[in-house]
Amino acid sequence: MKNSDGMLALLQDIKELLWGIALLLAGGFLCLTGIIINSTISNWGIVLFLFGIFVFIAGVLYAYHGFSRHEVVEHQE
Repeated sequence: MKNSDGMLALLQDIKELLWGIALLLAGGFLCLTGIIINSTISNWGIVLFLFGIFVFIAGVLYAYHGFSRHEVVEHQE
């Protein structure tokens, strides 16, 4: 089990990095949609824009956490 701990940590980091990128894209899309809706249809676009900012910030935090938290595991043979 000890030999696979490094691989599991790496997979967890990759998962968090991909989740952060997905949230970044979703947040950017929500912000863009909110701006378009606000300028054309109604003022409900502000709600989408603000929600998009929170999703974008969550994506930044997830991506940063997934990118910066890697550990080098050395195996003694």
